Amino acid sequence: MFFKTFTRLTAEAIDEKLSQAPIGPKSGNVEFEVLPQTGMDIVFDDGLTLSYAFESTDTLIFSENGGAPLHAQYGALKLGEIVLISHRIPKTRYAYHVAVDMRTGLVTAFETWFCGFEHDLREVYRHIRYGYVRREGGSPPEKRHTLTNRVEGKGFYWKDSTGYETLTFYPSVIWSSLIELSTPDGGLTVTAPSDFIRIDDVYFLYSRVECEYSGTFTLEVIDLFNIAKIGVRLGFDENDNLEYVLYSGRGEITGHSSSFEPFDDYGTEIVLSPSSANRPKPGKGERPVYRPRFLHKDLTKAEVDALIAEKLRLFEGKSIMSSFNLMEETEALVGKTLTLKYDDGPAWEYLFIDGQTLKFRPVGSDTWQEEQYRAFEPAKDIFFFSHIVTGSDPFRNLTHAVDVSTALCTCIDAQVGNGRKAWEVGHKARFGVVEGCGVTPPSVRRHSFTTDLVGKAFAWIYSDVMSSIHVYSSPESYSWTIMLPNYAGGFMWSSPCLYIKLREDAYLFSWTEDTCNGNQGTMVFNPQLMHDAGFFFGIGDDDIHLTVMGAYARAAGGYDIQEYFNIRRSDTRI
Repeated sequence: MFFKTFTRLTAEAIDEKLSQAPIGPKSGNVEFEVLPQTGMDIVFDDGLTLSYAFESTDTLIFSENGGAPLHAQYGALKLGEIVLISHRIPKTRYAYHVAVDMRTGLVTAFETWFCGFEHDLREVYRHIRYGYVRREGGSPPEKRHTLTNRVEGKGFYWKDSTGYETLTFYPSVIWSSLIELSTPDGGLTVTAPSDFIRIDDVYFLYSRVECEYSGTFTLEVIDLFNIAKIGVRLGFDENDNLEYVLYSGRGEITGHSSSFEPFDDYGTEIVLSPSSANRPKPGKGERPVYRPRFLHKDLTKAEVDALIAEKLRLFEGKSIMSSFNLMEETEALVGKTLTLKYDDGPAWEYLFIDGQTLKFRPVGSDTWQEEQYRAFEPAKDIFFFSHIVTGSDPFRNLTHAVDVSTALCTCIDAQVGNGRKAWEVGHKARFGVVEGCGVTPPSVRRHSFTTDLVGKAFAWIYSDVMSSIHVYSSPESYSWTIMLPNYAGGFMWSSPCLYIKLREDAYLFSWTEDTCNGNQGTMVFNPQLMHDAGFFFGIGDDDIHLTVMGAYARAAGGYDIQEYFNIRRSDTRI
């Protein structure tokens, strides 16, 4: 899903597709629940009353606030004593998805509709209502289902009755991430704005909308006793066909990441900023959402070249993460000459003039090129430095991790332009050896890609006002979660990445913020120091930059997920 391009459907196209599709939901290999033909009046706290009469196993009659009754096809599933009812409203873009606790009569309903977001009409909007089933002679219950942080940090593996397999992670109270395991192009983490609603200690509701992707809405009732679920998906798939399906699923809890809000905060209110109380309430269907494709200009190659020529910024100010917890820079390389030879061809000689200036040249060349650089020693005898290559086209950034104790080196070779966008950074890892460090280079052994970090979670503290949680959620990608003012998990995004093991005390981690701001971050993390040192390279709103970054780390739990990425083959014998 991560790299797929979805059609910007028009309102007319959406209406036509809705009119041609079956009005009721499909069965995702599940048997629908037969509801009693008695009526059901649901009273919501915002003044709406929904009245239902179930005519048959797939047809109901409903009305809003006593208005004209409408016939609709529906589907219903039951999980324990929780019933999920879903139906579209005929000849409209709207639908209702209603979760009823048959024990208490408490109800949470999601009203959904297309064309709510004017810039991407295929995206499903949702509005949540809380209420209860009116019972003859009974008084309205005082309790309600509520927003919750009780499932914050959980991770699941799910296999749905449709065959759809996913890993999902909840490091936030307003967002979640998922990895599609059953699709050929899966394996990369994607994120989605989400809702988490507590029914009781055992059951909760989880919803997400795949903003920036297909715009599909998912709502699930999840049973934590049995790790089972029922759910509904509504939206347009990658071929622009309507997907409206009810399904069930079985799963496993894969682990937990830590939560950091105060112990007396139960997540019943979401505090997005210190001034949230003074802001007007969001309109119907509005939600906290991060839309990077609307934040960054889609630059042409000519515009990129102009920024490189006119607005290059090297090691000026802080990085995008407001990094104030920087590791100390080192001048240990000053006066040294090293030759870095990489297995796939590149070989460079380096001469370090002072703590901020170096010269380099391809091996065999007589011409030196001078560049600014910065260097760190994130682990003993590992030197980590970065510089640009002036005059290169595509514009190039070389970041080297050089271990003078083993004569091994790794280069993250990055350039502006990744084959998809002229302004996004692409990169590759190169492995090689060091000559001139006093150690004989090994002939075979190299640094290498690793899965050591997969499943781990860390909190990264960049400054007093900026912190995030990283979940290393697949061998090729990860997610980050920006913390809210009360230190609950907040907005999320994800990136493809490289994990490289330098030594037991040093891991190189490099990511490209594709489909986001297009920048590259590269850092070396020392798990003994719980600190990193790194560099941030790419295009800003009005510059191109290479800056330093760093953060303190805290262990934040993790997930046992590596087994889900092992190659699975059919049961054949060779």
